[in-house]
Amino acid sequence: MLEGLIAPLILLLGAAGSGWLARVRWEKRSASIRQQRPPPVHADYLRGIRYLVNEDADRAIETFIRVLEVDNETAETHLALGNLFRRQGDIDRALRLHQNLVARPNLAPAHRNQARYELAQDYLKAGVLDRAEDLFVDLVDQSSFAERSLNGLITIHEQVRDWEQAIAATQHLERVRGASLRPIIAQYHCELAEQAAAAGDDPGVNGQLKAARQAYQNCARISLIAGGVAERNRDYRGAIRAYREVLVQDIAFATETLEPIRRCFDACDDVVGYIDFLQAFMVEVNGAAGHVAYARHLQRADRVDEAIAHLSRYLQSEASWVGFYHLLELASADPRSNLTGPLDNLRRSLARIIDHEPTYRCGHCGFSGRYLHWQCPSCRQWNTVAPRQDIRPSE
Repeated sequence: MLEGLIAPLILLLGAAGSGWLARVRWEKRSASIRQQRPPPVHADYLRGIRYLVNEDADRAIETFIRVLEVDNETAETHLALGNLFRRQGDIDRALRLHQNLVARPNLAPAHRNQARYELAQDYLKAGVLDRAEDLFVDLVDQSSFAERSLNGLITIHEQVRDWEQAIAATQHLERVRGASLRPIIAQYHCELAEQAAAAGDDPGVNGQLKAARQAYQNCARISLIAGGVAERNRDYRGAIRAYREVLVQDIAFATETLEPIRRCFDACDDVVGYIDFLQAFMVEVNGAAGHVAYARHLQRADRVDEAIAHLSRYLQSEASWVGFYHLLELASADPRSNLTGPLDNLRRSLARIIDHEPTYRCGHCGFSGRYLHWQCPSCRQWNTVAPRQDIRPSE
């Protein structure tokens, strides 16, 4: 237990000791004429040292806090100590310190506002969101705390999925920063669109998607949602148009459209249209996904030889584990083919890797997973998670 509290104890010990030494020097100067001895060491300070020697860290901390009286000279030390407690996960101590600071009537406004902000952060980390929100709202009008408090409010609105409030707070933050946050606002409208879609409210979906386009028209999620709604309503041509917009908006998400577009062309019984789409896709989009989709289409049309030849040609110029796996799959499915033992073992190994390998990765923090998250679960950034183009068996 003592090891985890070394830093707070050092901070308190140094602050309390410095305070005592400063008081001794002042007393010595003021009493030099009278030749008085310096006042004795504060009893609580000695008691704290004894607790520290006996490895009773909790009581040592409480004792040093009592020695270090709260005033404008020591407020920074209390704030730093409270922040240290919060970072170490000791939320109760952080709350007590910051609440004690806020309650001091003679504290300077700057220190009081800082203490209120830190207290809001304590409540946020403790999950007491209503109290944190009240403090952040009060601090938004303070110019030095406006941006940080708006960020805190946005975090709360995202946690409770109050996307309307998140939009309002983010628009306010745009004005404070003087910089665009339109891609994030578009994501909030997409969240509202998905809620409307789940409720079967197509007019609500359309309204939110329109607002998302006005905020940031290059958000690929807009077209993926629009395509899904059109497909659900059996408007397959409309769905295809929506899905194809993704290639214009953000080509990183192009592979997300391959399976939905195949379904829509199948529903329209439009083989020629699907082949035309794949031919264009293979030219516009780098990576094996389009070539694999085309080879699989040839396989479904009983043109396995052509499918194998197509992937073989592609792999002669581009290295792709995914492409190679599908080539082995096509070869193993051909009754005229007989994969040798090592190749078949490689095919099985690649199948296991592909089944468990993350298919999405965050470009900001490196988080990876098998599901698409528009907001990274790790770093909480929007628009940073994208599909991976290939696997990495050696990692």
